[in-house]
Amino acid sequence: ASCLFHGLCQQGQDDRSHARYEHPHLLWHDKVQTSKVFLRDATMISAYPLLLFGGDITVIHERQLLTVDGWIQFRAPARIAVLVNELRAALDDLLARKIDQPDLNIYDSPVLGALHTLLVTDGF
Repeated sequence: ASCLFHGLCQQGQDDRSHARYEHPHLLWHDKVQTSKVFLRDATMISAYPLLLFGGDITVIHERQLLTVDGWIQFRAPARIAVLVNELRAALDDLLARKIDQPDLNIYDSPVLGALHTLLVTDGF
């Protein structure tokens, strides 16, 4: 099956100008079918947003494999898989505390600092 970017989608505008796709994953908000299937509100994403904000992560250490929701697969050494799981657990804990204590200042949190660095640098 194939689809196109909707004309109002920024990715669609980039696609028409032969933009280079820097990441292998695409996140979209809306998929519609008229004469063809179109994606709207789409953006490229690296592996880290999927790993940190996606579904359940399963780590298969002996195969150096991480899966998100049982179907999106990433190869990673066991130590990286453990670090991703730990960062995600720390982020989940921080967000749960923020929900319980809305006045909690998380701006200077080391967890958010590590998350920001990872997302901005794409791990490099």
